Amino acid sequence: MQFKGSSHTGVRAIVFDLDDTLYPESEYVLSGYKAAASMLGDAAEAKLYTQWLWQRFTEGRSAGAFDVLNDTFNLHLSPGRIAELVKAYREHSPTISPFEGMVDLLVRLKGAGMKLGLLSDGYQPGQRLKLDALGVGGSFDTIIFTEDIGRSAWKPSPLGFRAVAHRLATAHAQCVYVADNPSKDFVAPNSLGWLTIRLIHPRQVHSNLPTAQGGEPQLVAHSPAELEAALLHRR
Repeated sequence: MQFKGSSHTGVRAIVFDLDDTLYPESEYVLSGYKAAASMLGDAAEAKLYTQWLWQRFTEGRSAGAFDVLNDTFNLHLSPGRIAELVKAYREHSPTISPFEGMVDLLVRLKGAGMKLGLLSDGYQPGQRLKLDALGVGGSFDTIIFTEDIGRSAWKPSPLGFRAVAHRLATAHAQCVYVADNPSKDFVAPNSLGWLTIRLIHPRQVHSNLPTAQGGEPQLVAHSPAELEAALLHRR
């Protein structure tokens, strides 16, 4: 656990991000590629396209995946067909699992009397389908997908943070945000007086992004066990 000089005590509410915080986002990417590729041919062709998309992703290239796939394999897909692939990716029921130890952590935090929230950006219904697949939605006292408020509420906007604190009936100084992306996740909660914790796992999608101005997390944890120790120490 790395401490950044935070002196927060009296924590009452812990709010989690979703992608690459509760589960590995790379699992979702692979699951989505499989769902989209299944629309493009027989099982062998779908496997080939999935493997190509996944290799490209692991090399750090994900933008315009289906357009590049179309050009590379001369599939002659129309823009409408490519839009259908994007829709299939975003709206499929994913095969994903929580990080090891995360479910137990949520149970123990609830047992310790903490209020739990979820605050996540991303397209709907994809975010809700992710949460359904993980099977942890019942752990949270309130869930806010910023897309439901409006795109203007996507981080680093403070709108979602204000809304979730209000729903949890908890002062900002007693709230914690646990997330992964240093380029956007911590700017707003830092400005509102929250405690911010970056949870680091191997192979996170956004691990190498630069830290936004005002977005340095106050604590860094490398496992659910470290996170639990930090949170319960601040009750």
